[in-house]
Amino acid sequence: MTSIEIKSLEDFKKHMTSNELIYVDFWKDNCPNCKMLDLSFQEFNNSDQADKVKVLKVKLEEMGENFFFDQDIRQTPTLVLYKSGQEVTRLNGFIPPNKIEEALAENA
Repeated sequence: MTSIEIKSLEDFKKHMTSNELIYVDFWKDNCPNCKMLDLSFQEFNNSDQADKVKVLKVKLEEMGENFFFDQDIRQTPTLVLYKSGQEVTRLNGFIPPNKIEEALAENA
């Protein structure tokens, strides 16, 4: 699993034009569930599914509220799986590692 911090809209758009499976982790500082999701990703990284997906870390404080609203993000964390740039599933709140893996397996 490759994890990339997104710092700009251009960066985000560049990655979203690929044909890859991409999880986008929309998060913010001072969010306990966001920290728990990071732990879930650490465990998920040991699974067989991990090498099938790239993870983009998109931080509210970096990208701004307007960007989050444009992506229809209403809470953090929100984890969105994209396939060839199209949203295929969305998970909100704390997500355990097995749910990250299940969503990926269903849409890979």
